[in-house]
Amino acid sequence: MATTSARPLAVPTKPSQLLHPSSAGSPHLPPPTPSYHSASSLGSHDTMDTLELTPGVGLGPFSLGDSLWHVLDLLRSRKTEAPKVDVSWDPDNSPTTSVTVHAGPLALLFPSPAQRLAHIVVTDLADVTLTYEGTVLSSPTCAFTRAGVAYALGPTFSDGTQRLAYPGLVLEAAGGDRDDRVTSVSIMARDGEEPVGEDGLRRCSIKPGHGATLTFAHDVNIMLGETTAQDVLLDLGPPLRKYWREDDRLDRVWGPPRRVPPGHDATSPSACFWNYLQYGLDLLVVDGIVTKLVAYSNIPGTPMFQQYARCPWEVETGDNPLDLTAPLSSFRIELGSAPLAANGESPAPKQKKKKGGETADTDPPAPDSDAMVLDRSVEGGLEGVVGLSRSQLVGFDGLVLEVDEGSGGIASVQIFRAGV
Repeated sequence: MATTSARPLAVPTKPSQLLHPSSAGSPHLPPPTPSYHSASSLGSHDTMDTLELTPGVGLGPFSLGDSLWHVLDLLRSRKTEAPKVDVSWDPDNSPTTSVTVHAGPLALLFPSPAQRLAHIVVTDLADVTLTYEGTVLSSPTCAFTRAGVAYALGPTFSDGTQRLAYPGLVLEAAGGDRDDRVTSVSIMARDGEEPVGEDGLRRCSIKPGHGATLTFAHDVNIMLGETTAQDVLLDLGPPLRKYWREDDRLDRVWGPPRRVPPGHDATSPSACFWNYLQYGLDLLVVDGIVTKLVAYSNIPGTPMFQQYARCPWEVETGDNPLDLTAPLSSFRIELGSAPLAANGESPAPKQKKKKGGETADTDPPAPDSDAMVLDRSVEGGLEGVVGLSRSQLVGFDGLVLEVDEGSGGIASVQIFRAGV
């Protein structure tokens, strides 16, 4: 399903999964959210076949530091210019893998764990026009040579290879003569810089049962049971989407009876999820108060991939916070036994005989005794998508982890008020 690369920033020669922007109706590839893209991010004149080069900053509509979710959402909004997008990753290490996106002549590289654009490579100059400060550097009818590089960008130091390196820019040439053509263009951050995309979320520090601190240029505190909807609007702006929660099966089966205030309709939903897709966050607002927060990991190959950006979450556990790269066992050690643990052992999976008398498991791995099973493939909209795993929901005091059975990664973290 995906191509393994020996180096995180190598450009795979065989992309793994084809994402067709024309299939925007599938929840596995949700529709683009053009309201999120500002005029600056889309550019006033950039198209996919004419791209303005800005060393150390970006190329055309793509800016270094943009999230993987933002870039794929942008490409889907430009499906006539990018009719096919290829995404590749290492399926054996999905929670920690780097991701490469191929769109026409471009390769866009997103290292783990940030999933932010760190490297842009133009692999084929024959089908694209590159401009620099309004001047055409290369086009299908104008070859980009070493002489043209020196004329546009000025002199640079030689490292004894065919490369021409500038701050935030590396060009590969076919040879060392002035008329030799440039074969590839790479844009990366300048030394010592670490760009953050326009969403600006650097960290989400989670305190189970209490809330979270979102770090942008400043800190935003979300306190469960205290932060109001008005506070959220002032700090984060309006959500990209809202979803009124009408599915209360868990509450009806497992939770206490809901108290309905006098004068309210017991059948009407009062809980609404505010979807901040660009931050990888959901906030559950009940009667104007934030009561739950969900942070998503955007793990490739899982049912929730590309539904949300990757939230840079970490769970406070003392001196060593835990993030999506930590195994479930570390959460058990730091947070203690799950309060929903059931007595007894998990049933053994069914087996069938193979040739030679050997046996093989026929059922999926049995869930832990303290875990609920969540099968997102039955939620609708994922028909025809193969290779999706179930999830296990493992609860702790004030926190629930969604663990993908296939990759073992933490697909999402939900926090709620402890003891409520």
